[in-house]
Amino acid sequence: MIKRFKHSGTLGDLIYSMALVKHFGGGEFYLHLDQIDWIGQHYYGSAPNPFHQGRMTQKDFEFMQSFMLAQPNITAFKTLDPKTTEITHNLDLFRPLFVNHPGNYVDCYCEAFAIRDQGMQKMIRTTPWLTVPTPKTIPGKSYVINRTARWTSPDTLPSWQAIRDQAGDAAVFVGLQEEYQAFKQWADWDIAYHPTATLLELAEVIAGAEQFVGNQSAALSVAIGLGTAYACELRRDLPMERNECWFPDQPNGEYF
Repeated sequence: MIKRFKHSGTLGDLIYSMALVKHFGGGEFYLHLDQIDWIGQHYYGSAPNPFHQGRMTQKDFEFMQSFMLAQPNITAFKTLDPKTTEITHNLDLFRPLFVNHPGNYVDCYCEAFAIRDQGMQKMIRTTPWLTVPTPKTIPGKSYVINRTARWTSPDTLPSWQAIRDQAGDAAVFVGLQEEYQAFKQWADWDIAYHPTATLLELAEVIAGAEQFVGNQSAALSVAIGLGTAYACELRRDLPMERNECWFPDQPNGEYF
């Protein structure tokens, strides 16, 4: 029987769901476009986060396509027509659970699919679930940095400046141009910038790094999924254990 997985986004949520896709043996993957605004109202009674409003469009699908098809357990990556495609694994089942879920998204997906054995959950979340066929190491850049505009805290500046002093010129920033400019000014760090046009290009650079440093973001979820060593700036509006990216037993992760 062909397994057909469906997700509506957003990007980081979908990347964490890939741990379950790998656990179930993979199959076809369908992105349900233009659902995020409806999801906010339907599940949570409000508009989605401004960073998510209107997301998971055809443009997002195209940004993800080469990365998804590079995963050995994904046999097809398509947009969903719910009238013609029968889905066997609806990954959006995690949504009613995650608002007050005491842990990361991978555990939340496990709960949604009735995987409640703690040993099995640990294996699923600590075993790398993403693949990059050709990691890209930027010469002289062993640290890859990303910091988005949301889920940040000004009181982490001393930690970031310590990272700056340690990494120095051996670091490169990935992400949006506006994120790069804001980070340079905020951290007082004249860091190099490496633009990436697709999710696969971003993942290649993260896979080729010795360490990734960033906040809660799609780039961080890629680093965790690849098994790249990472340091994560935790959001401060939730208890530490409520952060979706809180993987306390990840063998090569740390938090600040």
